[in-house]
Amino acid sequence: MRPLDSTSLRKHLRNNRKNLTVLEQTEHSELAFQHVKHLLESNSYFRTPKKIALFLSQDGELSTQKTIQHLWENTNHQVYLPVLETRDEWHMAFVQYTNHSEMIANQFGIQEPSAPLNKHLSGEAMNWVFMPLVGFDKQGNRLGMGGGYYDRTFEFKLHQKQSSTKLIGWAHECQRVETLPAEPWDVPLDGILTEKGFKLF
Repeated sequence: MRPLDSTSLRKHLRNNRKNLTVLEQTEHSELAFQHVKHLLESNSYFRTPKKIALFLSQDGELSTQKTIQHLWENTNHQVYLPVLETRDEWHMAFVQYTNHSEMIANQFGIQEPSAPLNKHLSGEAMNWVFMPLVGFDKQGNRLGMGGGYYDRTFEFKLHQKQSSTKLIGWAHECQRVETLPAEPWDVPLDGILTEKGFKLF
């Protein structure tokens, strides 16, 4: 069987997660939350407040809502969301997200926190970034939606051997594939979190 091209593979993997039942989605969300909770409680790195970026799940993505709520209510970490309308020299920025944030829809209809440009932070300012994806493999390669926002935002990691910004894929296990084609500009993941657990590459 010939390997699928990127467009066909995206469609196949998006269908995989859309075909999950409501019960499966709920179970996966709860399991992912428990893995995050364990990570935050067991890793000494998280004993001091961190800037943690997430995203608002849609299109069958593994839900982030419970994790965001937990970070708000039970930790001193700051939660950030990506925003597309930002400074001209940036491809994407991050704005702090609280339960009082005023939200606006971006060009794709995704809700973003509204904030003046002086409140926008770069990707390098984030400590941990839980990233959406369509597919991933065991080498840490990531297949996104094709817009290149995350790859361009975190391109600096290709040139820094020891970047303090960690990129963690956030996905259902059914989005895993054996091998993804990797381009030179693709920024690999540092780890992956699914309903099956958390793993560093």
